[in-house]
Amino acid sequence: MNKYKTRAELKGEVKNLLRGKWTTAILLYLIPTILMGSNAASNAHSNYTASTNALDMNQIVRTGSSAGLLAFILSLIFLIVTLSASFRGLDWIEDPDLKFSPIKSNFTYFRSPDWWKLIFIYIINGFFLTLWTLLFIIPGLIKILSYSQTFFIYKDLNDQGVADNYSLTDYITRSRQLMVGNKWRYFVLQLSFIGWWILGFMTAGIGFLWIYPYYKLTMANFYKDLVANNNNN
Repeated sequence: MNKYKTRAELKGEVKNLLRGKWTTAILLYLIPTILMGSNAASNAHSNYTASTNALDMNQIVRTGSSAGLLAFILSLIFLIVTLSASFRGLDWIEDPDLKFSPIKSNFTYFRSPDWWKLIFIYIINGFFLTLWTLLFIIPGLIKILSYSQTFFIYKDLNDQGVADNYSLTDYITRSRQLMVGNKWRYFVLQLSFIGWWILGFMTAGIGFLWIYPYYKLTMANFYKDLVANNNNN
């Protein structure tokens, strides 16, 4: 019988890992945190610009087109940086004594010849989720939870040197299999951070420097716990 760790245990292990190592954690997720904040600010600015030019349809079209292209390019950069940091975070969770350069870890997969796979997995994942969401919101949400471990699975198989034996959709399938019976646990774990997100906004975003690493490492710890209890998968 599977013995999954509770939310308190998952979070407690991360807190123990971070004790005396908060600087490393903040630096590891500093660029993703800044990109996340910049993207939010950019979206807010674009919305404001469009609203102040509501009568100028040409301006709205130009603004929307340029913002859409820029947002897409930024999202790909954000994806690679964030996944690089997340993957190093998983390494850290698996080996608490791991020595690494936190800032350089953000660019690990820019140097990988397989960086394009992350982008295509992201696109395929998004395509499937869009189709499910078009059906109804609830099926879309369920699939978001089902596909949530896709990138961690890719990282594990890539580290084992067997990633070439799988198609890009296989990682999504494996995530779906791994999350059978675990979607509610993951959903509740996400909800448990709502208070932290509110606190981050109340501190004008400064709090996210601590909250975001805590959150990302907890999600990595959740994946580690999934794998430990599903060796056959």
